Amino acid sequence: MTAMQIFFIVGAQKSGTTWLQRSLNGLDGVHCLGEGHFIDRLVQPFAETARSYNQMMQLVAERVYDGNGFYSIIPDTEFRQVMREWILKILLRNVNADPHSILAIGDKTPAHSHHIPTLRSLFPEARFVHMLRDGRDAAVSAFHHQQRILKQLNQADRDASIDIGAAEMFLKWAHTTRAVLRAEETGQEMHTVRYEAMLNNPAQCLKACIHHIIPDHHWDEQEIHAAVEASSFRRQSGRQPGVIDNSAFLRKGIAGSWKSELQSQTFSQISPEDKALLKRLGYDS
Repeated sequence: MTAMQIFFIVGAQKSGTTWLQRSLNGLDGVHCLGEGHFIDRLVQPFAETARSYNQMMQLVAERVYDGNGFYSIIPDTEFRQVMREWILKILLRNVNADPHSILAIGDKTPAHSHHIPTLRSLFPEARFVHMLRDGRDAAVSAFHHQQRILKQLNQADRDASIDIGAAEMFLKWAHTTRAVLRAEETGQEMHTVRYEAMLNNPAQCLKACIHHIIPDHHWDEQEIHAAVEASSFRRQSGRQPGVIDNSAFLRKGIAGSWKSELQSQTFSQISPEDKALLKRLGYDS
């Protein structure tokens, strides 16, 4: 694994993380899987199990062996090493590629946005990429994504209001985005890719992103543009950007659609803190 660069893509739901994942996968030697949920579904539950085990060993030592038990507690360093090795094995097993051909291997899980410090403790050498999108567009897209899933489960609410639903999704976007920004402010190096910039110049964004992940490797322009074309909205959906299909994961593929899909007052009541966040990120217009 010493020859492979580990990386993680973070960012709020429906911010373009899957688009970036597919773009990176178009480059030889780069493998980005998703969504592994390593921290919330593996590390945290097993950490609780380890804490319970340690408490039991201490109790046995005190009550049965007068403080001189046969089993010591599991140290944090050992637990982290086991979790690290397990996650790496999961990644390699699911990549299904010759390990010697892998330059970079990573995962994109939006939920990891809230667990960057834990990922950093397990993988201090890892590179992090933040996919950022205007929270209002992300909220609209997330609402339609939710409705699509509910429809597939025969749980759709025909009276569901996009204005109410998008406002709720916006709060999730703000919560997730703040988590990433906090990690960055506390020392985590982060490369940010903006959804809007990807729309305008996907090749330039992909080059900057892969340079952050593997700075000492080079892909020529033809490879970059081939990866961009293979992951484009038109190629992936069979539609031109702006042509809506609410039944598809890739629904519209443009920026600023919240202005035409929501009532003008939908986001007028958001908190001053959330308004400040949009302004801070350059999304106040």
